[in-house]
Amino acid sequence: MSGKYDKLQQQFLCCYPVNKMAWSSVKLPLNWEDQQELIAATCGHPMNRRYPVRRSYLEAFLKQLMHLLRDQEDVHDDIYSSLCGPVADNKASTGSTSTYAYKHYLLKPGAHITLRESTSFVAEGTTGLCTWEAALALGDYLLQHRDLVRGKNIVELGAGAGLLGILLKLPALQLQVGQVLLTDGSEPCVQLMRENISLNFPDTPKEQMPKAEQLNWDAVSTFPWESHAETDLLMAADVIYDDSQFDALLGAMDYLYARRGSGLETLLASTVRNVDTLHKFMTQLGDNGYKVTPCANVSACASHFCRDHTAAVQIISIRR
Repeated sequence: MSGKYDKLQQQFLCCYPVNKMAWSSVKLPLNWEDQQELIAATCGHPMNRRYPVRRSYLEAFLKQLMHLLRDQEDVHDDIYSSLCGPVADNKASTGSTSTYAYKHYLLKPGAHITLRESTSFVAEGTTGLCTWEAALALGDYLLQHRDLVRGKNIVELGAGAGLLGILLKLPALQLQVGQVLLTDGSEPCVQLMRENISLNFPDTPKEQMPKAEQLNWDAVSTFPWESHAETDLLMAADVIYDDSQFDALLGAMDYLYARRGSGLETLLASTVRNVDTLHKFMTQLGDNGYKVTPCANVSACASHFCRDHTAAVQIISIRR
């Protein structure tokens, strides 16, 4: 395959917004073979056949493609069959209801992450069953600054679907991290993380995989920390959108910093939705004796993930 649809493929597999995709790479008119190649690179990709993206996204993609080809006499049968065909496959792969579907993040040759995620932003009483923009931005930052994680034992708070922990332990990326512990206060999130870990590490010895455990921030002192390696780095993405959680999060941080002292660093990534909410948390960090250093975002051209760079994400380093 010539690879001329690589960007569209990467965007399709991770459900990048259809209206922002690299449609300019599609040179019209598209002959029969090119149409076939485009469908094979996206809807017909082996990953999508086995673990399909959500049905509504597939339909939106194909409708946009058909709109692009509206002036052509011949539209390939594969486009129509993709629109009509995979309904049954989708149900088989994602359960009888389509409340879950898959996303695939192609990072480099030989390195990809497949995540089962909720098709709703809020499901089962939590927002953690799907991946948010700040996690992708923090993932990019970690890949750009490998020295921050090399040899470190890492704990993620509010880990959701598990993207970052899986990223850190992928053998193909050779990030050489220590133990990785993913935590979330939601039992459905922990179950989903464990599924996603199994999905991405089918042949990896258990001790080399990330671990996933339930951790409520207001019960941090009762967690069995002694059965895990001493924490060097805390991570969290999109956990401070709700100021009612600030006290519990700061309490958990205080406990972990008291255990580890100045050896602990936190990387916190937040999508800037409400400037006042962010400012309030920064003020509370200062009041609690933390030093905050802003971190530079990875530029769009250097990004490993397909993500919406118009969404402002703030990454900070927190030390005490």
